[in-house]
Amino acid sequence: MKKRLEFELLFLFLLLLLLPLSVMAGEISGYAEAKGFAYAERWPGRDNRGLGWGTLFTKWEEMLGETQFTASLRGEGITSGEQQGALDFDPADRRLRRSPVSVRDLWLRIPLNSTHDLQLGRFQLGWGKTDGYSPADAFLPRDLTDPFADEKLPLWALRLNGYSGALRYEAVAVPVTTPWRLPPLGSRNAPVHTRSFPAGTDFNEVASTPPDIGFAAVRLQSTFGDWELGGWGRAGVHPAPILNFRVGLATPTATGFSIPVERRYAREEAVGVELSRILGPWIVRGESAALFSRDRDLGNALIGAVCVEKCFGNGTFLVTVAGNAISPPVDTAQLYDRALLPAVIASWNRTEEWGEWKLVWSAGLKHGDGMLKAEAGYNLTDLWKVTLGGELPYGSEEGPFGAITASRRVHVALRRSW
Repeated sequence: MKKRLEFELLFLFLLLLLLPLSVMAGEISGYAEAKGFAYAERWPGRDNRGLGWGTLFTKWEEMLGETQFTASLRGEGITSGEQQGALDFDPADRRLRRSPVSVRDLWLRIPLNSTHDLQLGRFQLGWGKTDGYSPADAFLPRDLTDPFADEKLPLWALRLNGYSGALRYEAVAVPVTTPWRLPPLGSRNAPVHTRSFPAGTDFNEVASTPPDIGFAAVRLQSTFGDWELGGWGRAGVHPAPILNFRVGLATPTATGFSIPVERRYAREEAVGVELSRILGPWIVRGESAALFSRDRDLGNALIGAVCVEKCFGNGTFLVTVAGNAISPPVDTAQLYDRALLPAVIASWNRTEEWGEWKLVWSAGLKHGDGMLKAEAGYNLTDLWKVTLGGELPYGSEEGPFGAITASRRVHVALRRSW
């Protein structure tokens, strides 16, 4: 009864936010979406073949003199209780499960002068140049509640950027750690291979508090003729947790054993370079990064990625190849942001008169697993849109995609925007 009341209050609150009230002089946009998933198989004892997912999103943008103010709020309802937590105040997204209400944007951009400005609040951060996988973006927190969505989590941060001639700079300070959010261990969406445990094993995810301190980073970029060159450095907490399966503390249950699982967070320093150039009809981008950690499980890494992109009218085709020259000290499935490496990612998307479509193929070259993804959106009107799609993970269950082959699915979504 209490949970039902919480959702009713949430629904009414979002409806109020979505109304284009005349007292708000800024621009209000948003959407309401109902999405349904049908899975190829049922995960024994836990998940059904079907899943419903409803979303209400509203965004308010306002100019306060020369200062830009942006705020957005998202409300969600998911039929799976394992994927969504209780309604709770969690503005930094630090809980194990996805909250029914989350603040996506709440920031100010203040011009300091004609060439420098300051942004503070909650916003998205992205430095990557290569598409599909970027060592510059790999450390940013992600929400894997839907393992195929690759959703970045916004950060509470302060960002200073500007330029002088051809030189551009950006400095970011993130005072609080926002950790990666993983699907429940033992579920069909979990990217960790757990089938090596005896049948009936249950995983007790022990509550753990991520470190308070986040990270700091700085980037410099400049243009030299046809080349664009950049470099960056960062230091702080690595937001992807390292799982510690406490097998020695397993307790017997009616179906098998319950194993406590703890989460650890390590500190890490990194430096990287980026390079891009237009070569005829192609855009070529490259990134490399050296990452250093004194943690015994995280260790060091030397990651590189190369991406080539070509436009075909209203369509784009791109291929990215990425790899790590240093073998990690533990199974890469425990490190998440490096689990796919080495990998090749190819995608093709196009905008049509009736809507748009995209095809994506991601392949892990270490275990021979991968994922095929197809999606097409049809514009019913300027405001209404229907989307059909599907995801097909395949291959060895030792790889991050092969571990979730039970998540093969198709989906349909209806969205109304304003």
